Order: sequence, then C-alpha cells, then structure tokens
Amino acid sequence: MLQLNDVYEIAPLEGGNAGGLARVASIRKELLRENPNVVTIIAGDFLSPSLTANLSLENGEKIAGLQMIETLNAMGLDYATFGNHEFDLRDSALLQKRINQCNFRFVTANVRRVYTGGAVAPFQQLVKGKIQTVPDFISHTFKNNAGDSMKLALTGVLLPFTKRPYVSYLPLEENFRRVVGQAKTQSDIVMAITHISAADDRALAAAVPGVPLFMGGHDHNHQDHYVENTIITKADANAKTVYIHRCRFDPQSKLLSIRSSLKYINATIPEESTTKAVVDKWVSKVDQTLRNNGYQPEQKVANLRETLQCKESDIRARQTNFGAITVKSMEYVMPGADAYLINSGSMRLDDDIAGTMTVYDVVRSFPFGGGFARQELPGAELKNLLNAGLEKNRGEGGYLQAGNISKVGDTWMVKGKAIDDKQLYKIVISSFVASGSEANLNFMSKYPADEPKMVTTPKGKQIKNDVRDVVIEYMSSAY
Repeated sequence: MLQLNDVYEIAPLEGGNAGGLARVASIRKELLRENPNVVTIIAGDFLSPSLTANLSLENGEKIAGLQMIETLNAMGLDYATFGNHEFDLRDSALLQKRINQCNFRFVTANVRRVYTGGAVAPFQQLVKGKIQTVPDFISHTFKNNAGDSMKLALTGVLLPFTKRPYVSYLPLEENFRRVVGQAKTQSDIVMAITHISAADDRALAAAVPGVPLFMGGHDHNHQDHYVENTIITKADANAKTVYIHRCRFDPQSKLLSIRSSLKYINATIPEESTTKAVVDKWVSKVDQTLRNNGYQPEQKVANLRETLQCKESDIRARQTNFGAITVKSMEYVMPGADAYLINSGSMRLDDDIAGTMTVYDVVRSFPFGGGFARQELPGAELKNLLNAGLEKNRGEGGYLQAGNISKVGDTWMVKGKAIDDKQLYKIVISSFVASGSEANLNFMSKYPADEPKMVTTPKGKQIKNDVRDVVIEYMSSAY
C-alpha cells in the first residue's frame, strides 16, 4: 500500500528539494517491480486548496482540482476518500464533474450528497462510462503466483467540518462500525482511509477494533500511532513524505502482518516521465493564467533577510515571522486599529521561503485571496475571539496570526494593556473570519464589518483589498 494525504501542490517545493508527484510516481513504479500487488491511496484533501485550484480555465470554469486529478490519473492512483477541502467547491455540479474525471475510485462510509428536492443519498461517480454509487466500502482482490487470494475491503470516513447545502454527514463512529461489520462478512481484511484528526483516529480505532490499518489525513505532519492492534499513519502534506505499507497475508490462518515505513520524497528520486509531462503542462498554464490576471510571477518582491516560516505545522500553532509580516501589511493599508488578525488557514503555502521572494511566492502563499474588514468588538467579545482563535483553534486553520496582541499569564493584552471587557476595540481581520465562517468563530458575524473594495497605501496608491496585493505592496516597500 502506498499512502498519500493532503496534497495541494503537484510540483516539488522547497526549491525543488521536497515533494513532487512525478517522484511519487517513480516510487510507485519501483514498488510494482517489487510486487505487482500495489494499491495507491490518498486520504483526502487534493481538489482544494491551492493557487492552481483557485484559478480559471480559458472557458472561465474554475480549475478546481483538475490539475491534481490529471496528475494523479497519470501517476496511477487507485482509491481516495473525501477530505474536507473537496467541499471547498461551492458548485456541486462542478464537483461532480471533477469526481467523474477521476480514473481512481472514491469511497466513504459517512458522507452523503443532498440532491435536488432534498433527497439524501450516496455520491455518484462515472466509472468506465457508467454512473455508479460511491460505496461505503470497496473490495480489492490480491492474488499471488500460487493462486492464493486475499480480498481487502477499504472504507473511508471524513470529519463533518465543511458545511455545504449539497453535503450531509452521517454519524461517524456509528456508520464506521456499521460498514466495518458489513465489510468483514465479505472480505478477509478491512482497512480504513480516514480524514479526521489524530485524536479522532485514536478514539475511532478504540471504539471499533479489528481494523489493522488506518491510513489517515487531515493532519499535515507525518506521524504514527498504535491503538491495540490498529496502526494509524499519516504522511506529510504535499507528498513531502509517503507511507509504504508492506503487508503479508497468510491464507490459511487469515493472519495479516504489516511493515510500515516512511519515505521522504526529495531530489534524489527521479521524476517519472509521463506524470512529469502533466505536471509541466499545468505549471506552464498557471504561469500564463497569473499573467492574464495581472500578476508577473517572476517579479521580485523582496530580498529576504530571514527565512519566512509558513509550514502549516508552524503557522497553525504559533506566531511566525511570515504571519507577523502579513498583519503588518494589513496595518500598512488600514492603519489605526487596535489589533490585526488573520486566520492561518488562508496561508496555504506549507513551505518556507528564503532568498529572493517573488510575486509567485506571495500568490501561492494565499491561494484563496480575500480581503480585510474593519469591526468593533466589546472587550469581552475580543477575549472570546482570542480564546478561540489563539487557544482552541491551535493546530487548525482557524488559528490566528495577530498583531498588537499578547498574553501575560491569563490576561489578554492589546498594545501592552489588559483588555477592558466594556471598552470597544477596533480590529482589522480577514473578511472570512469577520463573516463568521471560521471554526469556533461564528459569533463574529454578529458584528458589522466594513470591507472596502480598495485600500490606500501611505504613499497614496490605491490597490485592491486582497491579501495578495496588500502583501506584495507592503513587502515591495519595506524590503
């Protein structure tokens, strides 16, 4: 089994030294030479988000993961479960189109589609010219040279995070237990492809024993856990690593042994030519699309004096220097507020930047774009915002990068002064958070938000109220 999860970039990162799906394709070919019984899976989050996914094709249609689908098809992916970011696609018809363009099969035990008229039923997928139901579990039969066989059942689960009118979530544990029970009657072994937090993986493995391997996603750093006889593994996001599971099944005793290893994907691994051709096509297309949208990808923004930290394991857990620069950029064009805050989930680079920073580096750091809004909050509510955004959301995209905020002991401070519950505070915050769309921050929608279309620099230049334009302008001026 070859496992990936949370892949947003098809080409190598870190100056070409990490990741790259053409390199993963080479690993897959090596494994096939070792043993023809190779199954390749991705544990969710690949259609979105990325810079490329948020751009448009020549006909105006959102790319919406097409670059990833074509690359994974070329690579030879076998199975996928939904990640929460698959449902970033607001248009259910476009999502259906993308699902139908996949040569690999989707599987899920707890996600359903809400169809026109309100009927709730499984998603569907075009498979070899025929519409089929996305199953609760899917069977894959392995055979050896002696004629022995093993029937593997794969099921998938997803945390109920992204809410869309066309998506319905069944109770996760209840339906996982139901499906595992059904699958066991029709297979030798049941394995899970999960897109939930590591804590939820562990709880699910304890609640529903007898599944030897959880191939997980959602967490972006590689890890492994053991719950009784269940192994839980997650690779690094963007295919910087993959997990390889070598499984041995005894057809007589029906016992399975698993030997799992983490493989780093780096420049020592050659790029498989067919997959690389697809990657190169999309890299060229993105370059041209950016130019058509007024960005010059190669244009220098700054000579960096320090490496900017934007790996998701950092940006979602602590204040980073790139986060600090971003909130300074906000203050640059919208001065006078008491505090500046942006959700780290809008910073999707999952990479560090050193040396010369280009326009392309900025726009791929903020693939969603989006502007900023002014709000006024009573001090008591500002504390709620900080408790949720800087404590409860730690490790998630709702963790806030902040300016003018500190904490001394248990006391939140603004500009070095303790927050007064009754005082009104002016904040500038990402419009996404201001709308109440971020996890644990839905209360923000109660407060009026002023979101101008254009903002003005200290030099009197008007620019679009978009984080990409704002950061480019600030860094070009300050560095």
